[in-house]
Amino acid sequence: MDNAQNFYHQPTSLQSNSNKNQTSRNIQQFRLQKNSNLAWSTSSTTTTAIYIIQINLAKSKVATAHLETLASEININHFLVQEPYVKEGKIAGVQRKWHQWLSGNNKAGIISLPSTNNPIFICSTTNLTAIKIQAITGPVNLISANSSPYAELQDTAQDLANLLTNTGPEQALFEADMNAPSTLWGDANNSPEQTSWKTSSLSSSFTC
Repeated sequence: MDNAQNFYHQPTSLQSNSNKNQTSRNIQQFRLQKNSNLAWSTSSTTTTAIYIIQINLAKSKVATAHLETLASEININHFLVQEPYVKEGKIAGVQRKWHQWLSGNNKAGIISLPSTNNPIFICSTTNLTAIKIQAITGPVNLISANSSPYAELQDTAQDLANLLTNTGPEQALFEADMNAPSTLWGDANNSPEQTSWKTSSLSSSFTC
C-alpha cells in the first residue's frame, strides 16, 4: 500500500482544493494565496493562487517526464515529489529552468516552476528537503519527505521535528510517503513506530 501523507502546520491559514483531472490516486492538489505587497513576494499581481501537487513517481522516467504536461494542464507552481527518477544527482526529465531540490537519499524532492519567483531553500537531510515561499498569510515552508526503508521512519520524524523547531511559528505544508501503517490514513491498525512518530513529531502542530 502506498501511504502518502499530507499535513498542515497551523492549517486554518491554508486552503485545499479537491483534485481535478487527477491522473493517479497518488496526486494531491493544494492552493495557497500569495500577495505581492508582502516581503518575499513571489507574484507580480496583488493576489494569485499558488497550486501545489504531491505525487509519488515510483522512480519512473515516464512518470517524471509527464510532470511537464501536468504542469501545463493544471497550471502548477510546485511539485512535492517522492521517489522521482534521478540521474547524476538531478531529477531527470524536467526542464532545466525549473528549480529543484533533493533529499540526501534522492527519494524526496521539490520542483518549483518559473511561475513562482524566489523560492528560498531551507535545508536537505537524508530523508527530506524543504523550501520557503511567500503566501498571503506570510511565509510557508514546503516540505517533501520519504521514509524508505521503513526503518528510517524515526530519523525522518526527528529531522522534521528539528526543522519545525528551527523555523518557529511559520506555517508548513508537509507531504510525505512515510511507509507507516496508521488508522490516520485508512489502515486497519497503527504500527508502534508510527504511533511514536506521530506523538513525538506532530504533537499539536499538525492536523491531517
